[in-house]
Amino acid sequence: MSDEEFAREMIAGLNPHVIKILKKFPPQSKLDKQKYGDNTSTITKQQVEASLGGVSLDEAISNNKLFILDHHDPLFPCLSKINQTNTKAYATRTILFLQKDGTLKPVAIELSKPNPQGDCYGPISTVYTPTKEGVEGSIWQLAKAYVVVNDSCYHQLVSHWYVYILN
Repeated sequence: MSDEEFAREMIAGLNPHVIKILKKFPPQSKLDKQKYGDNTSTITKQQVEASLGGVSLDEAISNNKLFILDHHDPLFPCLSKINQTNTKAYATRTILFLQKDGTLKPVAIELSKPNPQGDCYGPISTVYTPTKEGVEGSIWQLAKAYVVVNDSCYHQLVSHWYVYILN
């Protein structure tokens, strides 16, 4: 899947309302630090700026050109339990850049997993940036797949299951 199609499907998909303007960098977590440790994003300014075509991070933020699809906080508290099974999952953050042609382009994806020492030690996070070739290109495709899965799971849990519980 191309990066352009990945971003287009995100907007045309199940949860376009979850995509927000990124106003502060790095993205901050609202999770309880006592219980879940420091969940501040590990995405760096350099990783983002590498895909902005000469635009600085500060310019992109001040001109409302950076967006985030943040499935980190809703999913991270569930990961320790999920990952104790044969199923493995990550919490994701995806940074997107609004290009001059009006389309979004993914510039970084952060995958976070529980710390084996316990949730209170914070996540172990890895950041991936767009790459088209070789092993790195394949890993970039897998990172995008995790985002798509999280977007679908978020939709199912919030739009269906949560509504069912309330009724």
